[in-house]
Order: sequence, then C-alpha cells, then structure tokens
Amino acid sequence: MKARYLLFFSYIGTSFRSSEKIWLKEARNYTDTESIQGLLELGLLRLKSLNYPNLTLSSRTDGGVHALNASAHVDLERNGSLPYNTEGVTYNLNKFFYKNNTGIYVRKCIRVRDDFSARYNAISRTYLYRLAVLKKGIVLPEDTSLASYIPIEEWRKCHFLRHQDFDIEKFKVGAKYFVGYHDFTTFKKFDKLKQHKQNRREIKSLEVRPGRPLVTSYTTAQENIFDYWDIEIKGRAFVHNQIRRMVGALNSVAIGKLPPEEIKVMLQVPSKHSWYSFIHTGPPDGLYLCNVEYNPQDLVYSAEKNEDKKIRKESDSDVECEIG
Repeated sequence: MKARYLLFFSYIGTSFRSSEKIWLKEARNYTDTESIQGLLELGLLRLKSLNYPNLTLSSRTDGGVHALNASAHVDLERNGSLPYNTEGVTYNLNKFFYKNNTGIYVRKCIRVRDDFSARYNAISRTYLYRLAVLKKGIVLPEDTSLASYIPIEEWRKCHFLRHQDFDIEKFKVGAKYFVGYHDFTTFKKFDKLKQHKQNRREIKSLEVRPGRPLVTSYTTAQENIFDYWDIEIKGRAFVHNQIRRMVGALNSVAIGKLPPEEIKVMLQVPSKHSWYSFIHTGPPDGLYLCNVEYNPQDLVYSAEKNEDKKIRKESDSDVECEIG
C-alpha cells in the first residue's frame, strides 16, 4: 500500500554541506550522505519500501544552519494492504541516526493526504538568528582571538561579535524597515542562473529580544562576557541567503557603518548593486529554522477525503485528454 507521510525533524547543521542533496541529471534515487535529505532517505531505506523514498523538503538550508523543527514529506509503498505505522517510522529513523552518531532527530511522523506538499502547503516559516556581542566595558587584549573566550558549548551555534561600539537600538530601528512586503533582490545571494526569478517576499514579523547562552553550570558568571540577542523572523518564504544578509546589514547599522534609513533604500532599489561590499553576511552558525507552520486541518488525514481527491484528479485528467 502506498501512502504519504509528513516528517518533523531537528538537526545540528555544522557537519553537513546543506539540507538539500546534490541533484544529478542521471538519477534522483541516490543517497548523498553530506546532506540532511540524503541521510533521511538513507534511514528510510531501512524500512524496505517498494519504492525509493524520495524526500521533499519544506525548506532548504545552507551548510552550518541548524533546525529545531523542519519538515518534509515522502511517499512510502509497503507490501500488503496496510500502510507503515507512523510511530514505527519515527522509532526506526531515530534508531538509525543514533547508531550512526548523526545529528538528526525525528520528532514526529504523521500520515497526510496524497496531494499534500510539505513545501507548498506551508503557511509560514519561523527563523531565529542568535547574536552574542562583547559587553560594554570589556576590553580584550588585541593580540588574542575572540574564539578564546567563546564557551565551548556555543561552538558553531551562535554568531559572536567583538565590536565595542555595537548599538542594539540602532539594530532595532533598521530592523523595522524589513517588516512588510518587499523585493529582497538586494538581500539575495546572486545566482546568474536565477537572476530573473521573482524575489518579492513578505516579512510578517521581526522581533529583537534578549537571548541567553547555551552553557552548563560550569561556565561561571565571570566568564560570561557577552550580551546575547535573539532575532526572530517570520514569513511564508525567503530567498537564498536573505536572513543572513539581513542580519549582516543590521550589524553594519549597529556599529555605525550604515545609517538605519539605508535599509529602506536597499529595499526600494532592489539590485545586487545596492549591496555594500563592506557588509559581512552573517555566518550560518547562528541561524536556526525554528518551525514550519501548516493549517491544522491539512494535517488531519481522512481516507474519504483522500479518495475523493484521487477521483477528482483522475476525472480532471480524463477531461484534459478528451480536449487534447
């Protein structure tokens, strides 16, 4: 029996090339063990489905980016008249990842209707970017690296800044310009093959709030020399590198290299030429995909509705053939 499943999962992206596997023209049915997608497919192969478990990700993240609650759908065909048990899918995948010391954890697996898309049915995505800025008044020797003061628990999980003149209030003023519907061409990583794609996106909300270090009790208060900030950004979809470039531009605003009002200009004049060369794109370490949201009714499986949609689809197909 063939059925579609929706997986919710988390991962630490430090050791992965990206969440999406490399696409080969020759074949799609292969496992790319340097990607999240490839390793999930490798784990799903352990279920011995009759088909290759091609996974469709809801969101694509670069190497080094983490996820707290990402999602993807997959079709699995099982011998007999019964579908796979969703709890069994979760258990077997996590057993595989734990045994192979892989930084992926499947949170939940549910059955969805056959036309459900993890990508296109998503109504919003929430990202978090974590910043840590050296506290005011803390002066470090010029001949020492900032890395020497970063808690080991935070290795590759937060973006640390040394700037003494970092002004979070300027950062917040600049951030306000991003909220709303804009053309984010300026904040997209330039790709010659995709330069003509539409880059208009809506930022539903952008919140800057105090964060906290992810450390153990062995890290003392005297060793905590950073102010932590959480930047939460919510929207339906984003262009490539958008959030990291947004954070990079706001960091330049916070240290006085860029007036807050210039963010508005960069949005009003969408072009790769509106990007300033002195802006450093935020590294992937501090970025987390926190959640992918769906309409609750889309996540409730109904055999009757699923069959009804199948009939409608077949009927529409017949009509198209007759017209053709």
